[in-house]
Amino acid sequence: MSTSIEQVHEHELAPHILVARARLAVIMFILSDVLSVLAILAAGGYLNALNTENQFRIAGDHPPTLLPGLLVAIVLVLSGLFYFGWERGARKNEDSGQVVIFVLSLILMVLALVGQTWVTLSLGYTTTPFHAYESVLMLVTWFTWVHFLLAIIIGVLLLGRIMRGRLAGRGYIAEVTGYWWYYTVIASLLLWVFSLLI
Repeated sequence: MSTSIEQVHEHELAPHILVARARLAVIMFILSDVLSVLAILAAGGYLNALNTENQFRIAGDHPPTLLPGLLVAIVLVLSGLFYFGWERGARKNEDSGQVVIFVLSLILMVLALVGQTWVTLSLGYTTTPFHAYESVLMLVTWFTWVHFLLAIIIGVLLLGRIMRGRLAGRGYIAEVTGYWWYYTVIASLLLWVFSLLI
């Protein structure tokens, strides 16, 4: 059941304006987040490059364990592929089996969140204050964790819309949600590779 405010808002604006606004809002959100990712990459790379006195990465500092990160990466890619398959069907208003595909993509994102928690806990950094290298890796892992959580929250809200039948005729919602979903996958993979290389 949609609210009266939503109905009034949708009737006032032409459909192409609603689509354009949704696309632009998500793209602006992603662009602002890209700046955060670039700042993390630049800061970590800069600190690593200036490591002339071996103070950035000291004895005992280690990158994240490869296996948990690799499993998270695989689960993320699968989640993105399942979402892509669902989105294509949702934009064509196909209903057969589409909800199952979306739920699978959402479950895989939840598994990625659990895996990212495993990655963060496997760092084993317990001494405070944390050194620069440890701080950068903790920032990367928790930053990624928050992105997974945000994708899950958006996915749950979208699932509610799907279950109430409020996605019919609004395929652009699946599309713009996909922008964030794919961005989360790509940015997380990039940050994971970065955490292994610094």
